[in-house]
Amino acid sequence: MPETISSTKLRANLKDALRHVKESKQPLIITERGAATSVILDIAEYEDVLMSHDKQAVAELHESIAQKKRGEVVSFESVFADIL
Repeated sequence: MPETISSTKLRANLKDALRHVKESKQPLIITERGAATSVILDIAEYEDVLMSHDKQAVAELHESIAQKKRGEVVSFESVFADIL
């Protein structure tokens, strides 16, 4: 369950709040006058949210996972052989 923090308390404890989000990987809901108004997310979680809204990116990710399961992979060395 995500934790909540008032905007007043957040202003006074921003560094600790950011550390909590980074370490726990859990969102922190910000309230104003008792109502939820905003959220702070770990960057990886935010990227997941963005990705979930991009249908093409999600489809490509699923195809990549399927290719890996089928063994259709190439080595790092073969991809970058010309510049290594």
